[in-house]
Amino acid sequence: MGKLVSPRLCSRLVAALVLAVAALSAPTAKAAGWHYYDPECPVALGAGKAMKFVAMQPKKNIDRVCDVLPDTGATVIALDAPDAELREMNWDIRVVRDIDGDGEPAESDAVLRLPLQKFRNGMVNFDVNIQTAGKYALYARLSSDDGAKEFVGRHHFTVGLIDNTELYAYVFFGLLVAGVGGRFGYVALKKRQAA
Repeated sequence: MGKLVSPRLCSRLVAALVLAVAALSAPTAKAAGWHYYDPECPVALGAGKAMKFVAMQPKKNIDRVCDVLPDTGATVIALDAPDAELREMNWDIRVVRDIDGDGEPAESDAVLRLPLQKFRNGMVNFDVNIQTAGKYALYARLSSDDGAKEFVGRHHFTVGLIDNTELYAYVFFGLLVAGVGGRFGYVALKKRQAA
């Protein structure tokens, strides 16, 4: 009987390990935006205009993310506006602490503000060092030279916070390990009692 239990237990341990690896890799894929080469992270600017947002922390990993940066520290943010009209506008780009409200953020909430300028190639990337975990937003205000046209958008993201899916994966993994360990202990106890 002992020989029958051991292979079954081994197969259950292998199955549990496969489930644990799958559970832990799923939140990582979601947190990383999953689309490694071109994550879809639009920043809606109104009137059908948008730009793409992507962030990464090259000193920590190579993942490009939309909305969940896993750690604080050095971060690279890239913006891409393929629309020709947006390329001719003045870009006011800021990284701000995410607060309630849709108005223009206060200067005291700014973590970084780029100088007002045009990006005629439609792209800009910049470094920002975010030291405190929390909720942040990219604030973009694009305006024409005469001020007649203006497009404003925000892209919300978190830095250094645990995502709910990640938390659920850790809880699931902990329960799985406890269940497999409990089953292993139960089988070992039964073997001792039978001997």
